[in-house]
Amino acid sequence: MANQTDNWTYAEFHAFTMLYAANADGRITQEEEKRIIPTLSSEDFSRIKTVFQSCGDNEALDLILLYGKKYCKTQADKDKVLADMMAIYKADASFDQIERGVHQLFERML
Repeated sequence: MANQTDNWTYAEFHAFTMLYAANADGRITQEEEKRIIPTLSSEDFSRIKTVFQSCGDNEALDLILLYGKKYCKTQADKDKVLADMMAIYKADASFDQIERGVHQLFERML
C-alpha cells in the first residue's frame, strides 16, 4: 500500500482526512460522501476511499499526521481542515460525542 500513499496531493490528503472524519461515528453516509467527492476525480476518490478502507486507525492517523505536517503548516491551513471536518460531521445533521472527541483529537494533532 505504500506506493498508493506516496506523494499525495493536498486534495488526496484532504479527502482521506474527510473520510476519517465522516467515519468517526462508524459509518460514512451518502451526504458525507457528497461533500468529499467533488474535491477529486471519481477515480482518485475511489482510490483514496479504498486506501482508507484498508487502513486501521493507527495507520490512518499516521498518514494524516505525515501529510498534516506537509499541508498544515500555518494556523490558517489547520483552521481550514478543521472547518471542513466540522462540515462533514454536520452533513448528517448531527454532531455526536464521538465526533466531538475526534475533532478535539485533530485540533491537537494538526
